[in-house]
Amino acid sequence: MEAFLPSIDSPDELRAYSLPALEALAAACREKIIETVSKNGGHLASNLGVVELTLALAHVFDFSPGKDRLIFDVGHQAYTWKLISGRADNFHSLRQKDGLSGFPKQSESPFDHYDAGHSSTAISIALGYQLADFIDGIERSTIALVGDGALTGGMSFEALNHAGQGPAPLKIIVNDNQMSIDGNVGGLSKHLDRLRVSRKYRVFKKDFKNTLHKWPRIEKTIRKIFSKVKSRIRQSLHKESIFFENLGFRYYGPVDGHNLEELIQYLEAVKDYDKPVVLHVVTKKGYGYKPAEQSPDLYHGVAPFEIETGRPEKKPESGQAEEKISFTDYVSDLLLELGKGDDVFAITAAMAQGTGLSAFAKAYPERFIDTGIAEQHAASLAAGLALAGKRVFLALYSTFSQRAVDQILHDICLENLPVCILLDRAGLVPADGETHQGLYDLSIFKDFPNLRIYAPADKEDVKNLMYYAMEADHPMIIRYPKDLICRHLPLADHRIDCLRLLKTGEKYTAIVLGALAFESLKAWDMLAARGLCGQLYSSICGNFMQFDDILDSLCKTKRLVLISESIKNLSLAEPLIKLINQHTEGCKILLCGVEDTLRGQASRSELLAAEKLDAGGLYMQIKDWLEE
Repeated sequence: MEAFLPSIDSPDELRAYSLPALEALAAACREKIIETVSKNGGHLASNLGVVELTLALAHVFDFSPGKDRLIFDVGHQAYTWKLISGRADNFHSLRQKDGLSGFPKQSESPFDHYDAGHSSTAISIALGYQLADFIDGIERSTIALVGDGALTGGMSFEALNHAGQGPAPLKIIVNDNQMSIDGNVGGLSKHLDRLRVSRKYRVFKKDFKNTLHKWPRIEKTIRKIFSKVKSRIRQSLHKESIFFENLGFRYYGPVDGHNLEELIQYLEAVKDYDKPVVLHVVTKKGYGYKPAEQSPDLYHGVAPFEIETGRPEKKPESGQAEEKISFTDYVSDLLLELGKGDDVFAITAAMAQGTGLSAFAKAYPERFIDTGIAEQHAASLAAGLALAGKRVFLALYSTFSQRAVDQILHDICLENLPVCILLDRAGLVPADGETHQGLYDLSIFKDFPNLRIYAPADKEDVKNLMYYAMEADHPMIIRYPKDLICRHLPLADHRIDCLRLLKTGEKYTAIVLGALAFESLKAWDMLAARGLCGQLYSSICGNFMQFDDILDSLCKTKRLVLISESIKNLSLAEPLIKLINQHTEGCKILLCGVEDTLRGQASRSELLAAEKLDAGGLYMQIKDWLEE
């Protein structure tokens, strides 16, 4: 079946497909997705759940350029869309360097209308498109495909509140892969819905309206009576419809998201509706692949795996045992230990497994809180718990912490509350592209009052910081990469509030923040081999330091190198430049950081090399600078 996929250049081609052809294509797409994700990693369960829904949408709507638009929420369920929009022949490059993105990307295809990556955005984006068309008098459909998880985000509710009251006929498909459907009520409601969406019913409805126009005196009265009766029947049969219809939407569903015939019938009805409408589609995450069906949470985002067993791909043994643990897993282990204290709470926003809180949730369910995709609420909830005297660890991805900037400032930092924010995936993040890079947290949070930002370099640093968080009287951030903790730094003292000397020399003075200390040590050895020895310091303080220790060194070397896995020219640089101008003359500065924040997906090692932040890149930057 794979040979069938590359011939599809546009979703519009599927409008001519028969039902059997669509079913065969669904099987081929599912097979291709499993095969590719097993090699490259990626979002598996969510993509397997929307195969039929994506094909049905393409069969009913006209997605040729300039026509209807499909807007994905989050975007990690767009693999089938890529396969039917001219990208099947390059699908093997998914999430690889210079390959296809794991998310919709406008620069990649004219069929992608929004660079999705974060949750709960689709309704707002789609409404903007639809309102513009309404004002311009253009008749075409814009469809927001939103998961039930994305609906937990407050932004979705804000957009729903606006869209339901507006004139634009926005179409929302709710991909529900968690809610159950009551058997008896569901059966009757499905039967009535089928009558409503049938072509005969729609023709009858149109004729009935035309007939009423002939009797203008009683038309309004009859319309009101019929409208109230229909609304009461719908709401008695559909508990879900009450919410949407009270917001101004017509509600259809629930529909079996894996029944192509049923999907097409409902989508045809939705297509013709000229007011805001919601279609509730029930799907199963991981559908068609047993391991993913049985454990959809484990197969949400996966590393390469064996298709036959579903187990992670075996990797060759290498190095010491401690090299195999990631920052995330080590933080998880420490939280389990700290959780023995009755006042310790852990909070996350729908990322329990990704941030390593699953073990804490299992051990201390009464003190674990998953707010859903609601980072703002999670931050303010953490503040409330801290005000009540609890020790709170709030675990977020760096890229998603951006969604809670105001709450972190207003509710945590201005209140000077001892909340510890664990920022996972800080720095350069592999595979997911620019929407998931953790490059901005230092720049955003570094000037927040009372807040201290830390970037641990090794296991000892992480342990010291986690235990320090239990006693701290101020808010703090611990930021760490999606990477392994390699080994212990060669330090006699792992103090967290000062610079730690790693190497000595007279050619330059260098400060490295966080886990890049290991690459910097390798670069120092390479420079030393050329007679270019410098004073190398490790820092884990992201927005404050005690600089007195390096003033003597700077007065001698007159050259300062700053190395950090954040945006170049920000974070560490500003306070140091001010200090240097006050105490030394003629000091030159080299900033080693991330210049291209819009790099696409690649492995972490490839990203570090591209930004010249691996050992070889740091060596070349410093050598060329010293030799100028």
